[in-house]
Amino acid sequence: MYRAQLVGATGYGGLGMLELLLQHPQFEVAALVARDDAGRRIDEVYPHLAGRCTLTVEAPDATSIGSGCDVVIFATPDRVAMGYAPALADAGIRFLDYSGDFRFPTPAAYAEYASAHPSIADSTHGAATLLERAAYGVPELFGGRVAAAPIVGNPGCFAAGMILGLAPLFADRLVADGEVIVDALTGSSGAGKKANALHHFPHLSNNVVPYRVFSHQHVTETEQTLAALAGAPTRVHFVPHLLGTTRGILCTMHVRLARTAGREALLERYREFYAGQPFVRVLPQVPTLKGTAGSNYCDISLVLSPDGSRAVVISSIDNLLKGQSGTAMQNINLMFGLDPRAGLDRPPLYP
Repeated sequence: MYRAQLVGATGYGGLGMLELLLQHPQFEVAALVARDDAGRRIDEVYPHLAGRCTLTVEAPDATSIGSGCDVVIFATPDRVAMGYAPALADAGIRFLDYSGDFRFPTPAAYAEYASAHPSIADSTHGAATLLERAAYGVPELFGGRVAAAPIVGNPGCFAAGMILGLAPLFADRLVADGEVIVDALTGSSGAGKKANALHHFPHLSNNVVPYRVFSHQHVTETEQTLAALAGAPTRVHFVPHLLGTTRGILCTMHVRLARTAGREALLERYREFYAGQPFVRVLPQVPTLKGTAGSNYCDISLVLSPDGSRAVVISSIDNLLKGQSGTAMQNINLMFGLDPRAGLDRPPLYP
């Protein structure tokens, strides 16, 4: 059995990973670490874990991070993992980070992301020499790199939905001028468990709230990834909307095609592109938010304009699974040479 240490264990992202680790056939939880709720048993923090896990949450300590484990999973805000990264790298301990700390190949690329992030004041990377050793964790595109990397930067939740939905079109250079318009709906759990006025139930219930219009930080990694696939500059005009529901992301992506195409031919191309990828489902019908809830699936379909010159691509993911802990678990499976489906092979929850 491999042993995983989970840092940031009491947030929603950490909880999602814990739930996956508890049912994983080849991993066990070495320790749960978090500033919040340190000293409490995890089944006291989250009573739905009664009978499943009784570990006590430990306070973070520089000497204990990485101790007694094969991998450290940082389900933490930006700039936390980079503080521990040099010591872990020196000790030969592999780690995966949920935040943007290790998504980018260069300090300049990271700085572009950090400058767009509302919670990051310093755009200078604190462990820049380690960036070249990290893999960007979209396993459907970069599985080989993930498997060989000692450090993996998990993608942002919106980026996961956009990149998977658009990758075949950009790889085939089918997007005119490399430009795409994206409207996305997301459940409130993506913002985490700390209370704020935007997520106050009377405000959010039965409501849809656009936010960070043209300024969301996940655009940076999306543009950089799609541009690398196309070998040409890319522009993503992104408008996220907060939805009065708990979980899920639905991306509706509008592109003008570089050459006309037929719908069935494009759907077949998507199926070829994602052949052998167990968590991408290319559907004949348009996806829905509930179609992926509680699962690690990304559902994708598309519709063309009558003249075949424009496409609307729609992707659906669970923001806490395929958008976060599910992709993280898939990446960790690859890092340890395991079946990517291990601990993840379960259907969506419906209705």
